[in-house]
Amino acid sequence: MTDMLETTAASPDMTRSARANPRDIREAARQQRFKQDFVADTPAWYRGELHLAFNVLLPVGVIAWCASQMQSPSPAVWLLVLPVALLGNWIEWAAHRYILHRPLPGLKMIYKRHCSVHHQFFTHHDLGFSGHREWRALLFPPFAPAGFIVAAIPPALLLGWLVSPNAGYVVEITIAAYYLLYEGLHTLSHFDNEDYPWLAHMPLVNTVRRMHRIHHVLGFMQTRNFNLTFPICDALFATSDLDRGLVGTLFNGESDTYVRRDLRPDPEAPQNETV
Repeated sequence: MTDMLETTAASPDMTRSARANPRDIREAARQQRFKQDFVADTPAWYRGELHLAFNVLLPVGVIAWCASQMQSPSPAVWLLVLPVALLGNWIEWAAHRYILHRPLPGLKMIYKRHCSVHHQFFTHHDLGFSGHREWRALLFPPFAPAGFIVAAIPPALLLGWLVSPNAGYVVEITIAAYYLLYEGLHTLSHFDNEDYPWLAHMPLVNTVRRMHRIHHVLGFMQTRNFNLTFPICDALFATSDLDRGLVGTLFNGESDTYVRRDLRPDPEAPQNETV
């Protein structure tokens, strides 16, 4: 795995060409064949614009409806946003690690779509996309936002009963907003550095993009960088490819300085002090 990290770290930009070694050439060629076949097999009725519109408008509609139902919410009730968002970060990390990358009984369809489609269509050789027909491999399926929102209903009802109706609405608003963050940051992670160089200079966003790029190295996808939004749980549960604390990980940006020694091509190479 270390040589794969070396390949990726040597050129942090998302490229559309293979690296200059035989394995990379084979991997890149296989990826391009897969992409061509996948796009060719995309149903004629599929429209990426409609897919994106549904994934965005459903959570936005839920947020708007819940906000309209709230009655003079106190500042204290909005404090629920933080623990709910942190729980969402853990759910995102755990689902990605244990469901999307493990063929669990009853959930193999989700695993197959993620690993056999998304991780074959996008690798560290080419994380970019073009044309609305490729959005089918990029965007989460329409059942994803619906699933997040439905899954939030029981805890929202419970808090609505135990605390206040406003508390329940805050839970649902937070989950819907977190999904939009999830979809947005993941999509930004697949934008080309060449076309969008300013993304490399955006704090937090550049960290997410770098970590997701490493996650798409074929040898790392089952072991590293499972957060699709901010890598809070990756830092806390040591699944980050970085040897840093929480704050250092969040603001790491595009740097490979703090890559874990056991993942380095040369484990004896100097490394800065962990932050």
